[in-house]
Amino acid sequence: MKNHHKRFFSILLSTGLFLSMGGMAIAAAPEAVSPEKAAPEAVSQESAAPEAVSQEAEVSAAMTYRDNAVTMQGSGGIQITSGTFTVKELSITSGQDPDGRNYIGKVHSLSSGKFTFEVGRSGSASVASWLNSRLSGYNDNSVNGDRTTFDHTAGDLNFAFIGDLRLSLTAPNFPQGITVTFPDAAFAQGKSGLSNNWWFGQKKGQHTRDSDGPERVLVFGSDTSGRTVYASFMRGGNDVSTVSLEALYVPGTARDRAVAVPDVRSAFGGLPVNGSLTNLQGFTGNYDSISCHVQGYTQYDNAAGNSYALLTHSVTSAPYAHIVAGTKNGSDKYGFKTYLKDWNHPGGIQGIGDYLLVPTEQETQAHISLYDLRSLPVQELRKVESFDLAVNHKAGALGITTYKDTAGTEYYLLIVAHLDESNSVYHVYRAPAARGIENASFAEVGSFGFQKDFQGFGLVTEEDTNDVYLIGLWSQTEGASYADYAYLYQINTQNWTIGPELDQIHMISNGGGIGTFGVHFRYGAGVFVTEDQQLILSATERNRGSSLAVNDWIN
Repeated sequence: MKNHHKRFFSILLSTGLFLSMGGMAIAAAPEAVSPEKAAPEAVSQESAAPEAVSQEAEVSAAMTYRDNAVTMQGSGGIQITSGTFTVKELSITSGQDPDGRNYIGKVHSLSSGKFTFEVGRSGSASVASWLNSRLSGYNDNSVNGDRTTFDHTAGDLNFAFIGDLRLSLTAPNFPQGITVTFPDAAFAQGKSGLSNNWWFGQKKGQHTRDSDGPERVLVFGSDTSGRTVYASFMRGGNDVSTVSLEALYVPGTARDRAVAVPDVRSAFGGLPVNGSLTNLQGFTGNYDSISCHVQGYTQYDNAAGNSYALLTHSVTSAPYAHIVAGTKNGSDKYGFKTYLKDWNHPGGIQGIGDYLLVPTEQETQAHISLYDLRSLPVQELRKVESFDLAVNHKAGALGITTYKDTAGTEYYLLIVAHLDESNSVYHVYRAPAARGIENASFAEVGSFGFQKDFQGFGLVTEEDTNDVYLIGLWSQTEGASYADYAYLYQINTQNWTIGPELDQIHMISNGGGIGTFGVHFRYGAGVFVTEDQQLILSATERNRGSSLAVNDWIN
């Protein structure tokens, strides 16, 4: 730069005409930044020393305000009629908003289906770091971007805004319309190739789908009546400047108690010997069918009367185990990540009301995670982040129920099995039920050794007596195949021991693979009680292809 140019820029700097540094970011948070602080005067106080600013001043001189528009659209019959986005936090590459046109409290309104942010475009790592730190921490505590549709962190970003997204819309299940507010939603813009690539997420959102699934995120909101709303948004695999609302559902009050059976021994004795075959369809993705197999299986009936098939599956090639779910007779099944990176082998499972408990293992420790099945209608699986039971033993299978003790106090009863062939140990945990399953605090109250290592089992409570029974599902080697047996025992809720065998049934399965690859309790095996108190035992074949054979034994 010639001397007279240097002198010219020195004059401009001394008069405050160049106020910001390109390539860095100005970040604003509600508690620390006001609209006034977004003004040029506030930025000039943060300027670096003159010798470091002259080059950035040239970048600032080339700055141009842009109309950065992101389209909001609905899918599957959803029509977005109007909307607003109210800024609560923001981060902009320094030098790209010298007039302070963006500030806390600014309200953007949808116009022709688009939100427009008036700001310059210059990418910076500091804006990306600002967003990454706010949209991470669902699957583990690292900064990993798992609260965005992309499920990874951003590189350089031009700008990022977090605020309240309010949408009015109509949908097939809301023909009269509904208005929903999604707090702390995030919009950001980076660059991908020659395109300005938009990002979307939520501070409490969850990227629940596995790596084979679409780039979607589960987002939480509430309507004008205060009802909870679950929604799934997509950004990725569509236009780079379009965020699509894929599905919306109002879940209603959660059911979190077990359905009791009037007479457990009679219900068990009434089970048929031969199973009824269902071939589950619509599986996608890679589930390592050679080295891994189905680990657990159960059924779930939601409040709308839809029956879902739920199964767990280990995957050696991925850092997470998998849960697969979909309507039992439907053509689509969806894969979801289990909670906690590098914890695998999701074992035998059982549901309670609208919830599913899933164990995962690592060495000689395990975690029990809780999932909210009410989110399945939007093709997502909400992990209950307030619940995480860490145990100092392995967890190959579990069972859960509710019961009342002799004083009339209601409890959740959870048994988690450390499976080790004839040396298996079943650990008993209990929690008061008064605060609900999402806030339950379990403590170990006992354990018992047992010679049978049930790959799947379930707990069932008797309606009038509050007696708790364990139904164990076991496969024994018989020639080139397995023989499958169901066993019935009673749990002593005073000293936490298991009683003698009350009954057993040799179950006969059909369908699926040949021999040991067929339908057996060795693989996905589960116990389920319907809302009308019907007892169902289930088993799957070893692995699925385009379909998976399942047998049900229904009393």
